[in-house]
Formats: sequence, C-alpha cells, structure tokens
Amino acid sequence: MRALLGVSVTLLAVVLTGCAGAPSNGQATTPPASAAPPTSSAEPAVPETTPPAPERAAYTIPTDCASLIASTPFTSTFGSWPLNDPAVVGTPDGPYYTPSGSISPTPAPSDATLLEAMLSATELRCVWRDPQADITNLSVEIGEVDPAVSAPYLQSLPAEGFSCTQEGSAQTCAKFETESKYNVEVGQTVLVRDGVFIRVSQANVSTPNLMDTLVTDVWG
Repeated sequence: MRALLGVSVTLLAVVLTGCAGAPSNGQATTPPASAAPPTSSAEPAVPETTPPAPERAAYTIPTDCASLIASTPFTSTFGSWPLNDPAVVGTPDGPYYTPSGSISPTPAPSDATLLEAMLSATELRCVWRDPQADITNLSVEIGEVDPAVSAPYLQSLPAEGFSCTQEGSAQTCAKFETESKYNVEVGQTVLVRDGVFIRVSQANVSTPNLMDTLVTDVWG
C-alpha cells in the first residue's frame, strides 16, 4: 500500500511539472521581444537665407531753386537777390561759366580735388547774388554722391578748421569765420546723408535753420 502511494505521488508531481511549463494551447512559447527604443527624427535643415538689403532711404533731389525756400523767411533775405544771374554764373559759351539750376552730373577730372570730385555730382545748383555785390552771396548745391567720394572729403575737413557732428545717418561739417577785407562773416556748411550731399556757401547773410529747410526739401 505504501509503495503504491509513493508511485502515485511521484506521477502527480511529474504531471504538475509538465503542466506548469507548457502553454495552454500546446504551442511553444516565444519570449516577448524587448521594446525598441524610440527613434528621434532629425530636425529638418533650415536653408540659409541672405539677409534682405536695407531699404533705400526715401528722398528726392529738388529740380527748382525757387522752391527750395518757398514759404520761408529766406524769401525776404537772400531770396530777394538775383538767382543764377548770367552776370554772376556766366553763359555756356563764356570762359567762367558755372552750370546752375537743374543740371546733370559730370565726370570729375583726374586731378580734381576732393571738393571738386564731390561737386561734379551736383544735380541742383542755386546761386543768389547781385552782380553789383562785392562779396554778399549765397549758393546751394545738392546731388547724389558715392560714399567713396564723400567720405574722404568729410574726413579732410577738420584739418581745414571745420567742426563736424554726426546725427543718425547724417554728418554735418561747418566752418564760419570773418573775412578780413570786408569784415563780414563767411561760411560753408556740408551735410551728407543717405548718399546725398547738401552744400551751402554764404557771405554776409544770416541763415538760421536754412539747412533744416533744405533737409526737409530733400527728405520730406
């Protein structure tokens, strides 16, 4: 009896062991695959772009001398003098002719001074002067100028006694002194901004805020 009981216990153990290791459907067990690590997609390459060129400043070169000082106090000061009088600026066939009014820029000669190189780009020249006046006069010159021309010219002015200031994109140089023969004030003022120059030469006349008026004429 004990022998039979031992055999039964042994068979039961074998049966239970086999049941624990086999799947319920009788198929072989395949261990689950380990989870694949998440893949990170590379960020799309950002195409290189060329920065946009700065917008050109809005300005207009005036074409009429009288309009430069219209509705300003200057119409009753130097504005009352003869404007671009042939007896002052000469005539096209004359030896001392200075083109005035709305004109076309001309190439500067190879031996031109820095000032002459800049003034060759003049597009409007206005000369107020009575032919009978010994020294009293005022002239305005405006034009577009290459920075390669205007920059060395402006850099040369402090050595000639000009005082220069910078305000935003505008550089202004001015020089005033007393003329010894007539004992009157003479002066020159040059402003360069956005590739445009304005030059004022004057003698024996007061012109407060004239440059501000001219800047408004050009840039609005």
